[in-house]
Amino acid sequence: MRKIIDKISRLLNFGRRDGIVLLLALLLAFSVWLIHKLSLEYSVYLSVEVVAESNIQGRSATSSSGVEVMARCRTTGWRILYAYLTRDDVVKVSIPANALHHDGDDRYYITSERLHEYADRIFGHSVSVENFVADKVYFKFQKEVYKTVPIKPVYSLSFEEQYLANSELEVVPDSVTVYGDELHLEALEYVTTATIKHSSINEGISGMISLTPISGMRFSVKEVHYKMDVTRYVEIENKRIPVEVINLPPGKSFIADPLFVDVKLECEFPLKSNPHKGLYLVADYEEFKNSISGNVVVRPTSLPFGTISYDIYPYFVKIKEDRR
Repeated sequence: MRKIIDKISRLLNFGRRDGIVLLLALLLAFSVWLIHKLSLEYSVYLSVEVVAESNIQGRSATSSSGVEVMARCRTTGWRILYAYLTRDDVVKVSIPANALHHDGDDRYYITSERLHEYADRIFGHSVSVENFVADKVYFKFQKEVYKTVPIKPVYSLSFEEQYLANSELEVVPDSVTVYGDELHLEALEYVTTATIKHSSINEGISGMISLTPISGMRFSVKEVHYKMDVTRYVEIENKRIPVEVINLPPGKSFIADPLFVDVKLECEFPLKSNPHKGLYLVADYEEFKNSISGNVVVRPTSLPFGTISYDIYPYFVKIKEDRR
């Protein structure tokens, strides 16, 4: 072969250096041609092995095996080459439970119309799917033991002066489906969040917080949304508020001892009503009859509008016959 090349070189009057230049020119021309061809768009069939991830209650989080998804696609030669080089790779695609239809036993399917939403994840962003070969794509999600338990928020909160919570700290969702060993699930009563920390609070708080993981168990959600309303308040003192005794037997007359108590109100600021009006306190005679100590809790039957919390002193009274 070398002799032939040498003869050609002598006929063409090529030196060794000219031959190298010619070879490089041919390689460059081929590279330009190849880049041009790979940059063009083509309509081809591409096939990708897909494993589905979903959150179907009572089922595994991942389909038990991969499924071949084939579609006619329009894309560049570069992407076709990449698909060929990675044809053995498995792509994981997260599909919401409401996009999957149960078809008996462990079989679930997604329609080709809905599968278009996940085309970028399956074939890549540079691929335009013209149509899927199958109208439905089936996955298998096996049954798992599970239990639904409430979520308890864990928190460390501190407020600026004259600010306090106007509602309970709420988490959404307030329950979670837990998967794991049946014996351990029976003993599980609730799941907690990571500690929600806020300091110097002077307005409502909200955010996302993760759940505290439990070894050997899987949660249907990994984090939840939390929120709490916060308001500014002012303290209002109401002195010598009378206490009325209720549920008295017919013909009997009893009074509270002491007859008057002091009430401290924490009201939303700015005030929404007169904090000195609309405050009524009672002591229940029925509670007195069933009490060993004779002490009865003083309770408000109504509070001024905008009251957040209250404190009564004394908190207990005795009930005695009215001899006035």
